[in-house]
Amino acid sequence: MTSLEIISVTKDIILIFAAIATAHVAINGLQSWSRELKGKADFEVARNLIRSAYKLRDELRYCRSPWVTMDEFPEDYDSNNKTPEIEAKAYAFIYSNRWKPVATALQNFETQALEAEALWGSEFKPKTDELRQCARNLQVALEADISNKASGGENFRCDPEFGKTIKSEIWATHDDKNDLTLKISHAINEIEKNIRPHFRRS
Repeated sequence: MTSLEIISVTKDIILIFAAIATAHVAINGLQSWSRELKGKADFEVARNLIRSAYKLRDELRYCRSPWVTMDEFPEDYDSNNKTPEIEAKAYAFIYSNRWKPVATALQNFETQALEAEALWGSEFKPKTDELRQCARNLQVALEADISNKASGGENFRCDPEFGKTIKSEIWATHDDKNDLTLKISHAINEIEKNIRPHFRRS
């Protein structure tokens, strides 16, 4: 083999190794980029979900405030002229206004929960379902209380335990013992616990 042939073969070998090295670097670069994108996606979804959960928790707390001021009643409400129909309409007005921020927060939470489920799988869904159910329980309780007021209190008189449960769900009193408050806190804690690993990936 002549010197020129040896040089040519050597050059070809060097080019092959260079191509292999370039491909290796490119693959490693793509893998790093993919990991970085996944980490960023995890972080963004985790951050948005927990922020929406906190917002929903806070709006539920405001909605359940046991203090009802006269400013919350309809302008034409006459406290000296109470009938079951007037009381039902007045509280329907109050609850509707209190529920609006909850509905907005719940809609945002639902959106973020779907993002989390799409990214992390359906096993994460029960964690968000728990908080969603708390909001649903409150909505049902508000509707039941309006119905009771429309009946002149007869609904709760017929079933005092049911009435006690409904009032407990509407009004966030005795938070350390209030069943719905404890459920909301547990739901938030479960979401926090399951989200922490996704923050660490960022």
